Amino acid sequence: MRKKFLLIALGAVALLALGAVASGCGGSDDSASTAAESSEATETTTSAPAAGGETLTIEMDDYKFIPADATAKAGSVTIDAENVGAMPHELVLAKSDLDPAKLPTTSNGEVDESALDIVGEAADVAPGDTGSFSADLEPGSYVMICNLPGHYAAGMYGSLTVK
Repeated sequence: MRKKFLLIALGAVALLALGAVASGCGGSDDSASTAAESSEATETTTSAPAAGGETLTIEMDDYKFIPADATAKAGSVTIDAENVGAMPHELVLAKSDLDPAKLPTTSNGEVDESALDIVGEAADVAPGDTGSFSADLEPGSYVMICNLPGHYAAGMYGSLTVK
């Protein structure tokens, strides 16, 4: 009985080791990309995350999104909102055909979020931090806003086109 247990344990260890080796194989060692390609990728980053779908990186600087007009493929999208500015920001994403500069606002100048179809939000992202959210996006037009006091009025909005 003890011999049988030992054989089963050794077999399990061997399978785990084989799985670890196999998972490390198969990648491409294409390290010939240039610095220019690398910096371009961060500006309008769309890449495949480990869990499937697409990841879109939007930088939030003081009173602007970079890129201001982003694109993504329909389906599962993770949005990483990197705050590269000096103050807190947020990224609110709403499905809308409206011009991002002409959204309905409240009396204090903030966007009336209750009048929009909000699909996701990275709220209150501190300088140097990244907020993320995932959404299943349908083809169409979306608006991105920072709705912290005064930010929308200062021009912190953009668009996302999903194809």
